Formats: sequence, C-alpha cells, structure tokens
Amino acid sequence: MRSLLLLLLLLSGCSPLAPIAIEPQELPTSYLQQTPQDAELLPDRWWQSFGDPQLNQLQQQLLDGNLDLQQALHRLQQLEALQRASAASLWPNLNFSGSLRREKNPGSNNPSFSNSERASLAASYEVDLWNRLHDKSAAAELRSAAGQLEVQTLLLSLSAQLTEQYFLAAEQRAQLQLVSGQIGHYRELIETIGNRYRAGLAEARELYQARQNLARAEALLPQYRTGVTRAENSIALLLGKLPQQQLTKIDALPELTSAVDAGLPANLLTQRPDVTAALTNLRAADRELAAALADRLPAINLSATAYYSATQLASGDINGSFWSLALGLTQPLFDGGRRAAESDRQRAVRDEQLAGYQKVILTAVQEVETALIADQNSAERQKWLQQQLQASQQERLLAHDNYRHGLLSSQDLLGSEIRYLEISSQNIAAQRQWLSNRISLARALGGDWMAAELEQQQQTLSNKRDK
Repeated sequence: MRSLLLLLLLLSGCSPLAPIAIEPQELPTSYLQQTPQDAELLPDRWWQSFGDPQLNQLQQQLLDGNLDLQQALHRLQQLEALQRASAASLWPNLNFSGSLRREKNPGSNNPSFSNSERASLAASYEVDLWNRLHDKSAAAELRSAAGQLEVQTLLLSLSAQLTEQYFLAAEQRAQLQLVSGQIGHYRELIETIGNRYRAGLAEARELYQARQNLARAEALLPQYRTGVTRAENSIALLLGKLPQQQLTKIDALPELTSAVDAGLPANLLTQRPDVTAALTNLRAADRELAAALADRLPAINLSATAYYSATQLASGDINGSFWSLALGLTQPLFDGGRRAAESDRQRAVRDEQLAGYQKVILTAVQEVETALIADQNSAERQKWLQQQLQASQQERLLAHDNYRHGLLSSQDLLGSEIRYLEISSQNIAAQRQWLSNRISLARALGGDWMAAELEQQQQTLSNKRDK
C-alpha cells in the first residue's frame, strides 16, 4: 500500500502529456514602406496627436459610457469566475452533513419513541496523476488572460470608431459651409446675369445655366445634413446616449504635417492585443488538449469520512464515532469512443487556433503596411489637391474680373465656379480620408494604454459591485 502511494506521488509530479512550448512567429526586420526622416512616433493615446480638447473629452465619455465595453467587462467577469471554479478542482472537497430524527414505533402495550442524531465529515481528493486538473486550470487562466486582451482590442477599436465619426461629422459640416457659401455666391451671379439679361447684354440661356448651378448646389445640402446627423447619432451610440442635437461642434478638419514612425514589425507582438490574445488562446487550447488526453488514463481518488452517531432507545442509548479511508482507482474501459472523440476535437481546436494565430500576425503586418502606404499617399495627394485648389481659385478670380470687363462669357464664368466647388469639395474629402488613414495606422500599430485603462475599468466595476 505504501509503495503504491509513493508511486502515485512520483507519477503525479511528471506528465507525459505536457503541452509543447509555443513560440511567437518570427516577423520581418522592417516594413516594406520606408519611414521618412521627419516621421514622428504617435503618443500612447494616439488621438491626442490631433490636439483637439473636445475629441479628448469625448474619448473619456466613450470609456465611461460605451455599452459594448460594459458587456465585454461583464463577460470578462464570467471568465474570471470560470477560472476560479477550475482552480478549485485542485483542492480537496470537504462536506459536512447532519441529521436529527425522532421516531414513534408501535408496541404491545404503549408505543415507543426513539431519537437519533448523526453528523459526518467527508473529504475527497483526486490525485492529479497526469496533470489533467492542472492543465484544465491553466487553460481557464489562459482563457481569462485572453479575454482581457480581447477587451483591450475592443478599447482600441472603439477609440478609432469614435475618432472616425468625429472627423466625419467635421467633414460633412465643412462641406455644408462650402456649399452654403457657393449658394450665396451663385445667387449673386444670378442677379448679375439677370441684370445683364434685362439690359440686353446676356442671353436667356446664360440665366438658365446660372439657375441650374444654383439648383445643383442646393441639391447637395440634404445629403450633407444627413451625413452630419448620421455621424452625430453614431457618436451618441458609441457614448451610450440617445441621439442629441449638436453633440459635436467641430466644423474644420485638423491638418496633418508629419509622417508616422511605425517602428519595427516585431513590436506588433506586444503592442497589438489581438496578436497576444491569439497566442494566449492557442496556449489554452494546447492545455485543453493535454487534459482531454489525460482523461483517457487512470484516475486516483482519495476519500476519508468521519461519523458520529447517537441513538436514544427505550432499551438504552447507542452512540459512537466511526471513520473510513478509501483509495479508488478508475480506468475507463469502454465509453463508446466519447473520450477519443473529445481528444480529436481538442486537437482540431488547437490546430485551428494555430492557423488563426498565424493569420492574425499576417493580418497585423498587412494592416500596418497598407496603412503606411495609404498615409503617405494621402499626404502626397493632399499636396497636389492643394495646388489644384490654388490654381482653381486664381482661375475663378480671373474669370470674374474678365467677365466684369466683358472679356469672358458667362458660360466660362459658371464653369470656373463649378470647377472650384468640385475641387474644394474633393480637397475636404481628401483631407478627411488622410485623417481616416492615420486613424487606421494608429489602430494597426496598437499601443499600451488599453491595459491601464482596462485595469481602471475593472476597478470601477468592482467598486460599484461592492456598494
């Protein structure tokens, strides 16, 4: 008996089913897109690089009120509870039970009564012979850690969504201001051309063309108003609020002046929480596979029970204490292939998550590469559009001057106005697209601020629960 117990203790210290160490995938030493010399690193809370106090305030409101974040935090609590439940299996179970009983039994003369009392204390413990319980506990711990990383990924995504909608609202307002200014200008042209028409210096066709330009510009107003409302409502939803009027007041887009230093691809392994989460889930799946394989091997259970019983009878009292110790061995012989199927399923889960982890890394690198080239090309496009806008403005001023001196037809004048409106609108849209590409780059690079923010969110949630 002692030899058997010693052997079991030795076997429980080493498991042939220990998970294989999983190392992070190697990444290239640099990105394909070269970083300009004047490139700057983004701040940890990257939206602060835009220097907009209102955006900073909205980001804080997002962290305080977003309902997707609240749901994610409660799901994380569930994972933490599952982790504690799984870790509890490593400890012995101790149960107490007690009973009081009074009986009436018929007799030849008078009924007899008996009282009985019973108390028992039972303990049981499974010897973790093949580290099955430890693997399950470790897997639950890894799943909980992966859950935290997934919440960090959500934080990064939400901050990007809010910033995107914030600048979209600004673009739509800027477009509204542009079109509204042009509408006022077109009305002045209609009055000028109308006066010339009444004086016999212009044809009716010229007046109709001017009115057509005005109607075309006025037709743009509803879509830009809708764009502002849609962006504002999206921001309200992100903040966990009902739709509101004038939630944001920004009507001009910030100008970007410098490129972004993306660092090294290897930084993504620590800065991108989705990459770390994929690796953590992979390690958890490997632990779960080891536990499933160990479930097909023998299991050892230890149990101990102590009783106390007291019975009062007419013939006398009977009382005493009892105890028992037991060592149990369980070896699965036939289960219809259930355990083997579970092992195969866990192996497939592990292999699936291995492929998923590799894809997450490739996706992360691809997102940074794409965002880098998009950011730099947006800067180049903005430069050429600015030059085109300046040329269009000069053409427009010259056309007005020539028209006043009778050197240009109204058709050419109206054409210059149309071109100016179109290039101005393209310039605003391109500026917002550059900001969108910068947001995508910041999101692709990840960061460290999410971990500290998650810890603060969890502490706030814990304080609310304790009240």
